[in-house]
Parts: sequence; structure tokens; C-alpha cells
Amino acid sequence: MSGTILIDANSMVMRSGMTHLPGIGRTTMHLVEAFQNLDDLPIDIILFTNTIRGKFSLSNPLFKRINIPVRTEKIKKLPLFDFIIPHKLLHIPHNYAEVSDPEKTVVTIHDAMFFSYPEEFLGHEYAREHYPALAKSAKAIITCSNSSKEDIVTYIGIPQEKVTVAYWGINRDVFYPVDKIEAFVTLESKGLVKRQYFIFVSCDIGRKNTVSVMHAYRKALKANINHDLILVWGNPPQEYLKEFFSEINSGRIKILPHVDDTQLRLLYAAATLTWFPSKYEGFGLPVLESMACGTPVVTCSNSSLKEVGGDAALYVEPDDIDVMTDIMISFDKGWNSYDDLVESSLKHAGTFTWEKTAKKYVDFYLANL
Repeated sequence: MSGTILIDANSMVMRSGMTHLPGIGRTTMHLVEAFQNLDDLPIDIILFTNTIRGKFSLSNPLFKRINIPVRTEKIKKLPLFDFIIPHKLLHIPHNYAEVSDPEKTVVTIHDAMFFSYPEEFLGHEYAREHYPALAKSAKAIITCSNSSKEDIVTYIGIPQEKVTVAYWGINRDVFYPVDKIEAFVTLESKGLVKRQYFIFVSCDIGRKNTVSVMHAYRKALKANINHDLILVWGNPPQEYLKEFFSEINSGRIKILPHVDDTQLRLLYAAATLTWFPSKYEGFGLPVLESMACGTPVVTCSNSSLKEVGGDAALYVEPDDIDVMTDIMISFDKGWNSYDDLVESSLKHAGTFTWEKTAKKYVDFYLANL
């Protein structure tokens, strides 16, 4: 073995009140799962957590997990940390942590949105103040898109050669093609759908741009389209619930606060189209998740989204509500080349695998041991 990699797996812990892992926790979990599936892994891996409460999301980890039940994140800054868990390289997969030896640390920075598209309600002021310190002192950085790499280099001032890119993969256990009619019938039997529909997942205010899609849909309804709009949105602001009360009350806009993985797969699969016209993404997993289920995607060509959507996605400007409306009306009538879009979506999604991601990370580790 070339050495021991200690992975900070705290993002993989389900805390009290959580219904699912957030994005960074999920990608870290899938990366570790992919490591476990590799043959002849040339490194030893230890998973580290420091939690008192919480459920570790990996049910049967093949790697050793060491939990030190203390509350402070500063444990990795203690001089004795290296002796408690001997390792050649520490991997921080969640943007930032305080560490004792940055020269033995590599970090996954998912994006530099806190500089390039700041949203203060997400704590970006803290990120701007703290994240660059580890980025500059760490031995190396890995990120999930060329767009994110460019932002890290530009905004944090990191040399190009210090940043490696490894695209995320798709969880094939969850996202795979399902017959649209069968998926629709299953959802209909559970009271989740009534008519054909468009879907938007990962909804939020700000950069996710959900409200633009709602306005476009309102205009499309005036053209008497038959499709509903389903929004997977955990906590929509009251002001938007009031603004779109008529469409929500009539059932034409349906908001689903939480769905499990099985429901999400079926919702993607039975949809005519997935909307994801975000104004900024470090990667944009919903684009690939939808494509992997056989449903075409409308997104934007900004940030990483052109990398992720490739030639298979349809692109709009994030504020062009009229074009969004036209697309909804066209797909409601029946898009002439719809089957071709489905085929190209499936083919494109097939090029993103967690096995590729894991192998790229192994090469990254070896290069920095």
C-alpha cells in the first residue's frame, strides 16, 4: 500500500432533524462507496468522524471508521491529531476545516460561489472569510467542474496546477430509466400526480431561479397547456405561496416538500421535462439525475451547467421567461424530436460514473502522497 488516506466523513452523518443528507454529504458518501467497489485499491482508507449523536449514513462500511466523540470541529487542528490517527494524507471533502498540518491536507472545494455568486442567507460571508485560508495552505485542491476550478483560481488566487477536476457521477442504484407510463401510474396511485407534468427539483429562492419557472408556467397556462408543474421544494417562502395561490389551489402547481429516492426516480422518469435554469452551480447533479432516468432537461449555459448538460440539454437564459413559456407550450403540444432527446440524454448521462470519479481521486491521492 502507498499510504493511509484519512477522510473526514462528518458530512456523512445524519444529524437530529435531518431527513436526508445534503449535497456535499451525498457526494462524499457516493465517493466512499465507489472506493469500496474498486479492485486492488492501492491505498488504505480510514473514515474519521467526531460526533456525539447522529447516524452514519453508510450502513456497512468496508473501511475502518474512527469516531472521536467531541463537539468541536477544531479537533483536526490539535497537534496530537496526527498521533491519534496516523495517516499520510488528510482529505477534507467539504470545502473547509481547521487542520494542524495543511501540508498533509487535500481539500475538495465544490465551488467558489461565495465569491462568484454570493448569497448571504447561505452563510457566504463566513465562507469568504475562512475558506481561502485552507485553500491556499493545503497541499492540493480537487473540485467537480472546470467552471469551479476557474472560479477557485480567479477568486481565491490558487495556481492552476494546484487544482484537479473530477466530475461527480450518478448513483445508478437510484437513477435509471423507468417506463414513463408505469412510473406515472405508480405516482398517480399515491396521489402525487393527476396529469402530465414538468418537474423542477432542488427548488429555492435566489440562484435556483424557481420563481422564473413559475412565472413562465403561469403564462403557459394562459395558452391552455395540459401539463401541471411539480416543484420539489422543502420550504417555499410564504410570499410565493400567496403570489401563486390560484395555481397551487387549483392543483396546477403542486409542491412536494420532501420525497425519498424512489419517489424522486419515478418523478423524474414520468415527467415530460425537467427544469433546472439555475443561475450558478458548482456541478448541477439534477441535470444528470433526470437524464439518467430518461427525461430531457432545460437548464442554462452558465457556470458548470454547460459541462454537465453537454449537447443533450436544452438551454435558456435564466431570466428569459418568454422563451421558457414557449418551450413549455411546445412540449405540451408534443416535441417532434422528443425520442431523440431522450436517447441523447441517456447516452450523455452514461458517461458520468462514480467509478471514474473514484479512480480520478485515487490518482489525485497518489500524486500528493
